[in-house]
Amino acid sequence: MSDAVESINFFIDGEEYQARKGESVLEAALRNGVFIPHYCWHPGLSIAGNCRMCLVNIESGPMSNKPQIACNTFVSEGLRVDCSSEKTKTAREGVLEFLLANHPLDCPICDQAGECDLQQYSFDHGRSSSKFVEVKTQRPRKDLGPRIRFNGNRCIVCTRCVRFCNEVAGTGELTVVNRSDQSWIDVFPGYPLDNPLSGCTADLCPVGALLDTDWIHTTRVWLLRGTKSVCGGCSTGCNVSVDTFADEVKRVVPRENQAVNNWWMCDRGRELYKSARSETRLRACKVDGAPVTAVAALEKASELLAGVDRKKIGVLTTGHASCEELFLLDQLAGGPFGVGYQPEGQSFTALDGFEVSADKNPNRAGVAKILGEPDEGENLLDALEAGQIEVVIVHDATPGGTDWDPALVEALQGAEKVIAISHDDTWLAQSKAVAFPAAHWTEKDGTWVNRKGRIQRFRAAVSLPGDTRPELEILQELGRATGAVPRVVSAGGVFRRLAAAKPDAFGGVTYREIGYVGLPLAGAADQTPPEECTTYYAAGPHSRSMTPAKDEQTRLAVHRESPLGYGTLQGSI
Repeated sequence: MSDAVESINFFIDGEEYQARKGESVLEAALRNGVFIPHYCWHPGLSIAGNCRMCLVNIESGPMSNKPQIACNTFVSEGLRVDCSSEKTKTAREGVLEFLLANHPLDCPICDQAGECDLQQYSFDHGRSSSKFVEVKTQRPRKDLGPRIRFNGNRCIVCTRCVRFCNEVAGTGELTVVNRSDQSWIDVFPGYPLDNPLSGCTADLCPVGALLDTDWIHTTRVWLLRGTKSVCGGCSTGCNVSVDTFADEVKRVVPRENQAVNNWWMCDRGRELYKSARSETRLRACKVDGAPVTAVAALEKASELLAGVDRKKIGVLTTGHASCEELFLLDQLAGGPFGVGYQPEGQSFTALDGFEVSADKNPNRAGVAKILGEPDEGENLLDALEAGQIEVVIVHDATPGGTDWDPALVEALQGAEKVIAISHDDTWLAQSKAVAFPAAHWTEKDGTWVNRKGRIQRFRAAVSLPGDTRPELEILQELGRATGAVPRVVSAGGVFRRLAAAKPDAFGGVTYREIGYVGLPLAGAADQTPPEECTTYYAAGPHSRSMTPAKDEQTRLAVHRESPLGYGTLQGSI
């Protein structure tokens, strides 16, 4: 505990703990590893105190031996709290019986099953029988917005979703209608739940009342494998869990990082994994527009580069390229660089400071640190027209859209030697270029630097389709052909080279230090250290938005044969 924070001594079940001044009993207990069940409380929202599940007995002070809600009872010096006596357990059982009185027994068909607080607490605190014999109240089922479906019969009116829309999104679409056991959540007439963060209401729901329509009846959560990664949707770099089953991404949900996205993410970011399934995706290597093997394509590309001066190799890349890919491109080519950025999109700033950036390029800051401030292809166009470029490498940047100068597109169409690494089967892949399919960010490892100067790792969650290979392998094999790269290594190995070559920006940084929550680089706007990026709540055993799916897959490391057939990948993944 920091010396600047005043500490208070208190007791839980006879054991002495320390709390911070102003902490509630619930917060202090959770931070000290003592779990108290709760539904309505969330660290990112105001205290509501309406579920009553966090009842504890206070054994000292004016409320001695009376049950109190831990979320709204604050720690004082010497306070004694009873969390596990029969009296406390009986009180919680009574609360749970009321919550279950009108709750349907539909766990077998509920998408929340397996990560449902009500389901778990029923095992931990539920009674084996109920005194309730009346007919259960029937509440409506409806779509509250384009993304969120509401099942009123499952709602326990914890109001997390209402408070989120009021206090975080600031849009206030939701409210509680009616009263008593007839109350439920609804939208105001004419105001659908369609704010850019609406999916967070489903993350917050502790039961199965609010469901993401993209997730309904898709996969059972106990079958999912979660990979801790970073969203590639904008320069904020939200921390996410990419949840997969049978080697296919099923959903992307937020992870807590107080230096980046708090507990939230935008709806657009939840949809980005679907681009990996695009019908227009390039899945096979091509030479002169005809499919070839990966080895044949690499041999052809190596022929194009053989004997070419680095200064006569030009590059077009994007703000989506990883730091490692940008470094390899910089090592491979010495000619002019052009970087195509996605145009600015919608921005959104939540009331708690979380921002969906208008800059839709996750690594614009990384480009600046590695390549300086390259233009968008003007110098490359001049060099092509002057005949100073022999080979152009187009890395995941397909000219021809609104982002590129038509003259540059025309110059590329007339170029004799083009090597393209492309996600989509565009005109470049269908031309005389040597084309390699590019990996989606959910299929590869690497780092991005977000708009605040924080470097973060994204990780492969699924296998690569078809002949697709990580760009790191392709670029290193091309570098071996020119002598620019001595051997093929993993993403971690490339990053070590990058840190050594760019000490002012990346010196002293390692993959291990970057970890799961990132690391502020020198001069970063936010210098929050990793240990302060997650709270005690991130370790909660039940809440979906805190612990999505299972733990991250075991990372395979380090010696495996290159799928391209050229040597061994070395180093730590």
